[in-house]
Amino acid sequence: MTRSRPSMRRRTLVFGTASLLALSAGCLADELGSESDGETDDGTGSNGNETDGDETDPGSDSDPEADLPDGLADYETRAYQEPERSTAPDVELLTDSDGTDRWLDERTDQADSLADFVDETDFETSILVSLEAGAPNPCHELALEAIDIEDDALVLEAAVGEADEDDGDGGETETQACIAQETTVGRLVRATFESAPLTDVSASITDRNGQTSEFSVASESASESASESDAGSESGGS
Repeated sequence: MTRSRPSMRRRTLVFGTASLLALSAGCLADELGSESDGETDDGTGSNGNETDGDETDPGSDSDPEADLPDGLADYETRAYQEPERSTAPDVELLTDSDGTDRWLDERTDQADSLADFVDETDFETSILVSLEAGAPNPCHELALEAIDIEDDALVLEAAVGEADEDDGDGGETETQACIAQETTVGRLVRATFESAPLTDVSASITDRNGQTSEFSVASESASESASESDAGSESGGS
């Protein structure tokens, strides 16, 4: 019995020392953990994201200009309609004020709504391109689907389709406006370049029947060449 007490004291001392070491290790781990939650040596947070003030919100949209082709500074479009029935898709290049004045005069129904858009065009750096095609009713539109620059030419792709039902005020378009009525739908494109504007345009328009017409326009007065990608003649207009 007298020899068992020192043995118990030794075990108590060993256990106490082990507990003290464990407690010290835990405190050290907490300190290291709190430091690792902040910025690391390479300037990133614990999740690998940069923590400097220039960090971009991952939920924000990317810069729209990042999607523009080289050489194109900006572009805008305006949709329009004309009551006259279009017999075939058409493309026209406008490079000066005289040409746009004539173009507007030929579209009296849309002259007022497009006048400001045309007047804001600086032909020192921009060109206007009108794209037109036929539609079975006023509830269709000609949408611009792609814009690019290839071989020193502006490349446009457009297609006829049903317009968005939203009338712009949160409501739906009136049903009576969508009765069968042949019309012309158009899209006026303003392309602004980083330097001198391009004067060659290559465009394709897919009509309501799925047929694609291709155009090559060198200047406003140049002749246009169109070829149907689908064999056969057009049926029922375009």
